[in-house]
Amino acid sequence: MDYLFGALGLFVLGVLTMFLPKRLELGAHYSGMLLAAGASMLVLLFSLGILVTGMTVGPLVFGRYSLMVDTWSAAFLLITGLSGAAVSIYGIGYGKGYLGQRIRLLSGLWNLFILSMVLVIVAGDAFTFILSWEVMALVSFLLVNHESEKKEVVYAAYQYMVMTHLGTAAILVAFYLLGSASEDFSFAAMAANTLDTPMRHIVFASAFIGFALKSGLMPLHVWLPNAHPAAPSHVSALMSGVMLKVAVYGFGRFMFWFLDCSTFAYGLIVMCVGLVSAFLGVLYASMEKDMKRILAYSSVENMGIIYTAFGCGMLLTATGKGSMAFIAFTAVLVHSLSHSMMKCLLFMGAGSVLHATGTKNIEQLGALASRMPLTAFFTLIGAMSLASLPFTSGLVGEWMTLQSVITLAWQADAQEMRVFVILAFILMGLTGALALGCFVRLYGVTFLGRRRSSLVLKAHEMPASMLIGMGLEAVLILFFGILPAPMVGFMQSALTGGVIIMPMENLFGVFWAGNGSFSIYSPLILAILAVFIGGILWFTLSGKKCFVEQEETWNCGTVPTRREQYSATGFSKPLRRAFDFILNPQRKRVYLKKNHEYFGRQQEYHLHIPDQFSEFLYKPVEHFVVRSADTMRALQQGSVRLYIGYTMIAMIAVLIWGVM
Repeated sequence: MDYLFGALGLFVLGVLTMFLPKRLELGAHYSGMLLAAGASMLVLLFSLGILVTGMTVGPLVFGRYSLMVDTWSAAFLLITGLSGAAVSIYGIGYGKGYLGQRIRLLSGLWNLFILSMVLVIVAGDAFTFILSWEVMALVSFLLVNHESEKKEVVYAAYQYMVMTHLGTAAILVAFYLLGSASEDFSFAAMAANTLDTPMRHIVFASAFIGFALKSGLMPLHVWLPNAHPAAPSHVSALMSGVMLKVAVYGFGRFMFWFLDCSTFAYGLIVMCVGLVSAFLGVLYASMEKDMKRILAYSSVENMGIIYTAFGCGMLLTATGKGSMAFIAFTAVLVHSLSHSMMKCLLFMGAGSVLHATGTKNIEQLGALASRMPLTAFFTLIGAMSLASLPFTSGLVGEWMTLQSVITLAWQADAQEMRVFVILAFILMGLTGALALGCFVRLYGVTFLGRRRSSLVLKAHEMPASMLIGMGLEAVLILFFGILPAPMVGFMQSALTGGVIIMPMENLFGVFWAGNGSFSIYSPLILAILAVFIGGILWFTLSGKKCFVEQEETWNCGTVPTRREQYSATGFSKPLRRAFDFILNPQRKRVYLKKNHEYFGRQQEYHLHIPDQFSEFLYKPVEHFVVRSADTMRALQQGSVRLYIGYTMIAMIAVLIWGVM
């Protein structure tokens, strides 16, 4: 517990750096980010100790509030500490770009943001949880709104604030109903609640809505693609990599401790929402041109995968196959950790590109690999992992998710359930294929080819601190992709109370006997196979009969220019046409000049992919609220006598109600 209290103390010192004099703002920034990195490392060490020993700490009571740490908390403390340390190191160099732009406030709020997430995870009662959750929401709003001089940033920040408070309201309802059926609001008391079945359904609905909104699941995701591009890049990295996982922690706390996973409908709802979010998230990501919006929609996809695994585990539990659900719940934690690492890495890569070129629009980039080789290499590792390619940690979590879906099909008794699982498996496969295309598009257009604008000419490699932050995440992604056993073992211990079922000496594979037969994911076997195939190709292509001729691409007799490269929009056009009925793209052609009746026209094409949930759900609701407010304004006439009349009518209504 000393490590945890030491971390909390360092975070508090980091918060206080915002009050240093303005002449020391650069020193305040360095101090704040270093304190955040050190505190995050202490959180990481503390979580590893809990996972290895399996002990539970607390509850430690401080008046009305309490702290408690068990292995479920420790899994998410590990995620917070690991990503918090790497991104804080990155932020040392990246944050210097805000020198003279409230940089002390940025560093201080950064520490408060990580501190609030840690407190949410270690809360031992509903009061501590909600207070910490509200601090997390408020601080993240201020961080998103840091560049408040930009109109689009203010819009995104306030949209995020409204949505996150709707989620908080739903979570409050869930806690209130739980507390009403418990001795008090401590987690231990609420775990022994006496809720009846109808009230249990309401608690589940409220909790799932609240945490799904914070996780960015569709259709509650609308804040996420706007908030991430608006926030500073290292803030976006931590929001996507850690804050979304805090919501997974909260949902798991409700399902494992306060409710139960044995209700079939609960698992079906969670799995369906997860599948839809995964597929539509990556589909919209494949259409975007803004690097950070691509990554934001990718977060929707990966959170969908996490909740798909969660729902699959709940369905296995509900059908009496609780022992088989273990692999699904392990997949939830493994993919949460993996997604945290790879999404933090790619948001840091996007921040580096923005720092070097001044743009996030991939249509204006290209050829950055030659100017930013290390950034390009680290970004390639993150893109490979998000595409679930071998030898990266991204494959481990998705592999285990697919294994859990296979197990559900194997163990299903009803034919309808098997049909549903087949459809789910197909949708998961299509999601994986779209993710591969999405990140080939992102990396290829941004870092390969020829430059698409003069902005690339000023690109340069990043400072050492930024490269170290990216490098740490890249090394861990490769390490856990090649040696997945430690990651899987620690996440298993979070579910078993410290008991590691998979032997740690099995470093080169994840073995599991889920459906009665051995399933193996072994990076060592894949590596041997890759070397064997590579050797055959090298032997074949290095022969004397093999030669290469390099010629210009045929272009109707002209030499191709950089303007004739595949654009990001062109790359995704076949996909856009295939899913036109979902995306409903809006095309607009503008004539700029018409010098001749038949030729010589200058024109522009504009393509917009609207978010269908915003168009058909949120905008109608917004318009209804505005019209209702205009109607209610008629009641405000500014007359004191009229207001006294309203009061009298209300009093009479209350008296009549009391008599009845």
